[in-house]
Amino acid sequence: MARKRKALSKKFGFQKGNTPATKGKKLKFEPKIESEPFMRLPHTVFESRVSHKSSKVLEVHDVEQSVCPPMLLRPRPKIPEQIDEYLDPTFPDPDNHTYKHYVPSLVSIMWNSTIKKHAFENNGCDGDLDFDSHAAQKWGFAWRERLKCVTCGFVGQYYKLYHEVNSPAPGRKAATINMGIQAGLMTTSISNKSFRDITLTCNVIPANLSGMQKLANKVGSVIVNFNQQDMKDIRESLVAENEMVGYANPVLVNVETDGRYNNPIFNSDVTRSKLEPKFVFTGNKLCKVASRLRNKGIEVLCPNHAGHCSANLAEDSVIGNETEYARQCTIELNDKLKIAHVTTDGDSKAVNGITNAQRSNVKILRDVRHLANSMKRAVQNCTFSLSMFSGTNKRNLKQRFGLDLKARCTAELTYAFKAHEGKLFAVKNHMPAVIKAIVLCYSGGCGMSCQINSYVCAGMPSDHWQKGFLPNKEPLKMTSDDEVLVENCINVLLGPKSLELVRFLTSTQKCEAFNRTLQRCNPKIVTHSRNFSGRVHTAVHLRNHKFGNSTILRTKVLGAELTPGSSVIKHLKQNQHADVYCSKRKMLKEAKCLRTATRQRKYDLHAAKHYKIHYRSGIADPKVQSEKI
Repeated sequence: MARKRKALSKKFGFQKGNTPATKGKKLKFEPKIESEPFMRLPHTVFESRVSHKSSKVLEVHDVEQSVCPPMLLRPRPKIPEQIDEYLDPTFPDPDNHTYKHYVPSLVSIMWNSTIKKHAFENNGCDGDLDFDSHAAQKWGFAWRERLKCVTCGFVGQYYKLYHEVNSPAPGRKAATINMGIQAGLMTTSISNKSFRDITLTCNVIPANLSGMQKLANKVGSVIVNFNQQDMKDIRESLVAENEMVGYANPVLVNVETDGRYNNPIFNSDVTRSKLEPKFVFTGNKLCKVASRLRNKGIEVLCPNHAGHCSANLAEDSVIGNETEYARQCTIELNDKLKIAHVTTDGDSKAVNGITNAQRSNVKILRDVRHLANSMKRAVQNCTFSLSMFSGTNKRNLKQRFGLDLKARCTAELTYAFKAHEGKLFAVKNHMPAVIKAIVLCYSGGCGMSCQINSYVCAGMPSDHWQKGFLPNKEPLKMTSDDEVLVENCINVLLGPKSLELVRFLTSTQKCEAFNRTLQRCNPKIVTHSRNFSGRVHTAVHLRNHKFGNSTILRTKVLGAELTPGSSVIKHLKQNQHADVYCSKRKMLKEAKCLRTATRQRKYDLHAAKHYKIHYRSGIADPKVQSEKI
């Protein structure tokens, strides 16, 4: 073997005297081209970063949407999440270390009875009794429990640790806590799912979501029927009160009406008079059953299709048809009452529906606040002279002038009817001079004209209209044309025809105030298609009876009556007292002055700033260069 290897070396190896091929040449080394690295990402990073294209190549793109160099492999195995780690119990019977809802008196009965039975059947056993958590039976948020002995294995009988609803219907009775939860949820903006999330955060075993929804449907229908009868009783008592105070026709009433749609923008002021909704119409175009059937390719029409239909309006019906809504409300109202005057905001034709249902002419009144807003919009749409407003931001000054003029004219109107004791003829005769005085007051002529003709401006340096919305309270440089335009705008509210419409100084503020309660029970950002009517009628009942009284009445009709004399009733009383106190405090003169001072401070603060446009629809979009044709 050695000889053969030596022979091969002489034949094929480097021979002496041979010249190397690279002798005298400069060697050049080519850089080594590294192949793209391979990378195996964690599973969470892989799911969030990797894009799957049609070429089935796994790629990651940077901020410039360029492909990153690493060649991606399959992701690493999933790392257990925090919730997966908590699935394994750290001690036996983990459910015995959570919170549950029990009635203390029923728990006492269970313990005393089971202890006696255990001592009788297993004489001599000194083992401890404990909840048999593996055999516990959940009924919504209520429980049926039994006890067991940890030593001898004794098992007691089941006990219901909750009160049942008294119902003549066959089958298992509902727990009062489950009915009370659904009645309480209808006074809030949260849904069943949100309430379950809250209970889970509190380490409470929650009820089944589908069971909660079924019970909510049942509670909603009961509340609707209960509140409809309650509003009917209120209308009957109103007729009796009218007879008591000496009305010539006790069935005639003045009403105000308004609609609320899926629009998150609304406004309301504090209303002093008593707010009691007498009737309400709920229109619903949402139906989850129909939506589910359409997704399966089945054509259905709402309302009144096969199965349950939560909609009572057709899908293509006009949502702003207040004429029909007012007609439905009037039909319900006419069982006891007749409408004499109706106050509307001027945004709809609700009066036509009322007249159609009542078969008689109804006198129309206008909302003072909405009419004042129309006057403010008229000011903003006017083209005044360039010298009327000083400074560079004339548009902002014109808007603030409209706000101040609205406040001034509303105050003049209110105090005019107060001074003349509601006599429309006297107010009409004096109002033209008031309008002239208002124009002179804003143009710098505040003095004798305000002293003689104005109801809210004495024309004195120490007693005059403050012009709180205008910066620096400087007079406006009006031309004669500007004065005519301002007078025309003021006539929208203080003109002779407008005074006829606002002669009772009525408004729709009670409806707007009710919208606040409705926003609490049925917010526009949450869709309650099935329980929409129940939540609306809950809001009406809350307004008519206050929170504490309404809670007691609603739980009583549901069979889940609250315990008299308990701490629950005491806390209800405290909450209701706080609500009434806050409502009354907002109506006090001191509170109104405080709000005025706060508004004045904010307007003065903004007046010192140089206004710049920071937000406007499409402010950063490309501008289209168009030529006139």
